[in-house]
Amino acid sequence: MQNQLNLEGVEQLALLDYTEKAYLDYSMYVILDRALPHIGDGLKPVQRRIIYAMSELGLSASSKPKKSARTVGDVIGKFHPHGDSACYEAMVLMAQEFSLPLLDHRRPGQLGLDRRPEIVRRDALHGIAPEAVRAHAARRARARHGGLGAKLRRHDERAGRAAGAPAEHPAERHDGHRGRAVDGRAAAQPARGGQRLRGTDRQPECDRQPAHEAHQGTGLPTGGELVSSRADIREIYKTGGGTLRLRATWKQEDGDIVITALPYQIAGSRVLEQIAAQMRNRKLPLVEDLRDESDHEEPIRLVITPKSRKVDAQELMSHLFATTSLERTIRVNMNIVALDGRPRGFNLHGLLTEWLAFRRETVRRRLAHRLQIVEDRLHVLDGLLVAYLNIDEVIRIIREEDEPKPS
Repeated sequence: MQNQLNLEGVEQLALLDYTEKAYLDYSMYVILDRALPHIGDGLKPVQRRIIYAMSELGLSASSKPKKSARTVGDVIGKFHPHGDSACYEAMVLMAQEFSLPLLDHRRPGQLGLDRRPEIVRRDALHGIAPEAVRAHAARRARARHGGLGAKLRRHDERAGRAAGAPAEHPAERHDGHRGRAVDGRAAAQPARGGQRLRGTDRQPECDRQPAHEAHQGTGLPTGGELVSSRADIREIYKTGGGTLRLRATWKQEDGDIVITALPYQIAGSRVLEQIAAQMRNRKLPLVEDLRDESDHEEPIRLVITPKSRKVDAQELMSHLFATTSLERTIRVNMNIVALDGRPRGFNLHGLLTEWLAFRRETVRRRLAHRLQIVEDRLHVLDGLLVAYLNIDEVIRIIREEDEPKPS
């Protein structure tokens, strides 16, 4: 007879309960430690860890840039248990002035010349892959993201990394982010220029007027035309979710159709391939030639030459809008990790209200810290004053008493 397994003292758990708990733990890890930004600084964990690692390496805006491989190695070796390619791609996005402008990327090589922002912008818009991590250098950018220009001071002592940053502006409002978690997605679209802080500056008005009505609309940084109605945009900011319809910007020059701006996150190479495929399949008989004339001055300049001047340009573009990526819809889903550490969806009013609560608490804690420093110093000065007023007794005690009694 076979010996039965002795399970005395072994904790037993039903398979259903174990798998449910394990999956919930995993999903919360993905949501909180990878996919979604925090309401306070608007950064995902990998972005925050990159900033902190560069701060520890002394890569300030005035320092000499170091190879990106050095930063990536520190991040994945100390803080971020993920692949180096994912970390480096996050660094590249953080150097795009229209995405999350927190880093300055530099191109080592001939005379140490800087890689100009217009080249980074052109490569990003055309979908050109960045340089290898071993041949790329970076440093932190000057303070363009309120509060992150200074050294991070809030730390998680157990993990040895920054737990948050005291951002002075609602970063998730204007630095667009995307994330895919186990049970939900985040897709907040960036704004540009004066759109960034308008809702925050007008927050007192939002107590009397809903934020989605006080807000004047979005402004995507890479150009193009937003063809969604104002009512649809207001509904997105009111509910925190929806879709925006974007369309390329074009004009006519000497009979040619010139595309000067593409929808957000659409590469020019992709559009050219789509139009060329239609030309090869003879589904676009009205087009004679297609070429890319983009350069430093005009990052996007795609030229379409019709077969004759009799071709209706508006009709041709309507066909291309319907069959190519010259027109697209983008999803807006403002899922963000709230101040209580739980992910949830926000509308514009809720987002600004929650962020202002974070900002007030940040300022209060900063002032409380400064007050504590002053009080500690005053306590020391009170002791020195007592010693000064009783200097003879202090000297006698020091000279004569081996074990002075407490006063």
